[in-house]
Amino acid sequence: MSLVNLALREILRFLFLPFSSFSPWVALIIISFLTGLLILAIYKLVSDQHGLKVTKDKIKAYLLELRLFSDDFSVSLKAQGQLLFWNLKYFLHALRPLAVIIIPLFFLLSHLNLWFAWEPLTPGETTIVKMKLKENINPLTFEATLESTSGYEVETPPLRIENEREICWRIRAIKPGKYEMKILLDGQRLSKELIIGRHSLVRLSSIRPSSGFLEQLLAPGEKPLSSSFLDKIEIKYQPRRFIFLGLKMHWLVAYFILSLVAGLILKKPLKVEI
Repeated sequence: MSLVNLALREILRFLFLPFSSFSPWVALIIISFLTGLLILAIYKLVSDQHGLKVTKDKIKAYLLELRLFSDDFSVSLKAQGQLLFWNLKYFLHALRPLAVIIIPLFFLLSHLNLWFAWEPLTPGETTIVKMKLKENINPLTFEATLESTSGYEVETPPLRIENEREICWRIRAIKPGKYEMKILLDGQRLSKELIIGRHSLVRLSSIRPSSGFLEQLLAPGEKPLSSSFLDKIEIKYQPRRFIFLGLKMHWLVAYFILSLVAGLILKKPLKVEI
């Protein structure tokens, strides 16, 4: 799992590098277009294109029959039965390519979330750094220290929340840069990536996860923790919102709309039956 995440991190870093100083919209439009292209290519390769065309023609024919003979009950009933049958067949045709597409798409989305979901901290901004311990481990029994650097200042001593199994600090960003936060937990040295800078396109890992498969899948931005008693280390970044015609939207909404538009535009030139 770590190798897959590392490969995807490097591919997206290389892809987005030329657009790091541009608005995140530019990178989002490009990756949405490429996603639409990739989905169409997989769909065409995996699906039964001839079967899909025949099925769609049958559905159109029975819809027309239903409209032309709407006053004939027996013909309409037969046409409705055929419509149900061919719609089910269309669903079965689409099921195989969708099953193939959804796995790489889920991995891609978890990595794109690192680029588009959060805003980096700005100098002077404060936020919370949180360590969450695993089940049945009491944070009151641990000595914990978060070190300050020239890039950020730790403003509070560790706050231990027993019911939530959390140890928290408030930090203040001082100057732009990429930092490795150093945490000392009962003699064990841990680190967490921190980004301070302009609100441009940058990969932000809000969570460093444990080594579980699902945890790495949902938070793929950093190498997983090897600690046996630590669940995750988290930094609270501000969520990024994309603005279009005055409307604020989550990046996933913009991404799916743009990918859909790209797919519809490219469908005919690539001769893909959907």
